[in-house]
Amino acid sequence: MDPQRIAEELRLQLRERPYWTIAGIVGVGWILGRSLPLRAALAVGSIGARMAMAAALEDVMSDRVRPQAARTEEAT
Repeated sequence: MDPQRIAEELRLQLRERPYWTIAGIVGVGWILGRSLPLRAALAVGSIGARMAMAAALEDVMSDRVRPQAARTEEAT
């Protein structure tokens, strides 16, 4: 594979799925280097999981909360 194509694909994935891309990069680096301590990997994973849960909760809450204008129109 062409290194430029790999870099372009990595940039695209980083824009579309930043958390998964960073987690994948950290995982590959840890597997190749075995230099990342287990506790640090667990901390990074924990932070990533919390961020993903917060994003999912935000999406759910934004779907359920109606704008103020919609509520006032229903009342009249």
